[in-house]
Amino acid sequence: MSNDIERIIWISAIKPGMEEAFLTELAGADASLKARLKQCGVETCSVFREGRYLFTYLEQLLGSAAIERARLWAADEKLLSLLETWPSIDGAKGTYELRMNDIFHDDLPQSDVPWRHPDYRPTQRVGSLSRLKPNQYASYVFLHYQLQEEKPRLFNKYYIIGSLGEYIFSYQELPAIVEAPRKGLLSTKETPPDWGVAMEPHFEPWTDKPEAERLWCVMEELFYMGREE
Repeated sequence: MSNDIERIIWISAIKPGMEEAFLTELAGADASLKARLKQCGVETCSVFREGRYLFTYLEQLLGSAAIERARLWAADEKLLSLLETWPSIDGAKGTYELRMNDIFHDDLPQSDVPWRHPDYRPTQRVGSLSRLKPNQYASYVFLHYQLQEEKPRLFNKYYIIGSLGEYIFSYQELPAIVEAPRKGLLSTKETPPDWGVAMEPHFEPWTDKPEAERLWCVMEELFYMGREE
């Protein structure tokens, strides 16, 4: 069952000036949205906000009734009317959720251990946003893939990073779970020993955030649905 779970990261955009209206509408749609997600086989879903941008982390059971992944908000026309569409370059209709690329995950669903242990309940879900220097993107992805496959299951089972242009979004759950080591796809041992020093040059720091969030700003969680609800 564990490897039958798909992990998805989306970005959505609230129309300019409609932030408060969206928050009000989302609060009213909380119960119906959770019920719809459960019907679609969604195990957990968190939505975070930075300004007018929404970042969604979602886990769905494969083989379940397919959720319309490009229309997470489709069940509520009022919510939908407050969101912008992302354009498409292939002539297709725009989407309200643009899927971000997975550029790093500390672990992934596999059959050796349950992906979601029955007794695990996160006390905190953290969504953070950062910016990469455009000329450092390839280096950042390379080093993270190297880390991912040289040292899988290193520090937090649910930690994942997605990208869209210069922006990268990370999701994690606390307290962290670290499963027994598994073999990665690389046999090399080239991951930089001082990870923080190696990463610093890749980022475009935030200038309007506290020092603790100079590289990764922690976002507000607007919505959560888990198996326990």
